Amino acid sequence: MRVDIHRWVTLALVLFVAPALAQTQADRLYVGYGVAGGGTLDAGRTRVDTRRQLDLRVPLPPIVLGRTYLLPSLGYELKWLGAQVPPPGLSGEGDDELGRRYHRIQLGLTLVRPIVPRWMVIAGVMGSTRTDFRSSFDLALDTSWVAFAMVNHQLGVEPGFSVTFGVVALWPFDLLPVLPMASVNYRRGPWILEVGLPRSTLLHKLGDTVELGLVAGFEQQVLRTRFEPEARIPGAFYLRETLIRVAPTVNVHLGQDVWLSTAVGLTLINDFALLDRQRDNLNLPGLGAGPAPYARVVLGWRPPLGRPKARATR
Repeated sequence: MRVDIHRWVTLALVLFVAPALAQTQADRLYVGYGVAGGGTLDAGRTRVDTRRQLDLRVPLPPIVLGRTYLLPSLGYELKWLGAQVPPPGLSGEGDDELGRRYHRIQLGLTLVRPIVPRWMVIAGVMGSTRTDFRSSFDLALDTSWVAFAMVNHQLGVEPGFSVTFGVVALWPFDLLPVLPMASVNYRRGPWILEVGLPRSTLLHKLGDTVELGLVAGFEQQVLRTRFEPEARIPGAFYLRETLIRVAPTVNVHLGQDVWLSTAVGLTLINDFALLDRQRDNLNLPGLGAGPAPYARVVLGWRPPLGRPKARATR
């Protein structure tokens, strides 16, 4: 039996280095633009504006230390979020417009180590810094960390079907600091199936140039902002946005490993929550905006799985 180290490293890039906003886990470099509808919050006349998001992921060269690989990653995201809040005691006319642009920079480092044929250990850490450049920046309050330790196992002799399981640690955290994590990746014949969190994808290939399918994703972001006087709530320090989206998708191969992906669907869960300085939920009711339409376009680079370049025998 033999270990294909190049394939293991490619798989690690697929599973852990590419952010969740890529169209598939195999997209190494991408730029995406998404638009999500707003809506009126359940609690009253406050209206959430149409939200826009631009995200970019750039691959960095790996560092090779024998059979151990260190994979750095870099990501950037720009998010527009706004709302219209009527002044107390007045009608909706003359509403105050509240808007923010949030910038997020993410740096990560992943360690990959094949151990025996069809088994691989993956561990790493990622740090994200988010700011609206209006509130004063605080490293402890505006930076979050994710650490993970995983084991990946290829099912069968032929590549293309694997399971991954392990634990993920979060800081700061809302409910639990350590969570179990598992995913399944199937890429054989005309089918691509990726099941896990925060994203799941089902695609069917039509030849070599078109893929049709369905994508579903879970997103939760915690945003620190300086609330305006007309929208200030005692104790509120963070705004948490929770989204669950489902969308049919069409991917078109443009050549040179470049793919154009479009998805149009619905945001099924579209909720907000206000948190205090320790990120505890204030449990204010009525901050859901209801389902809303969603669309996203992604231009990505999806290199094929490489051929064996380094082997070890057992």
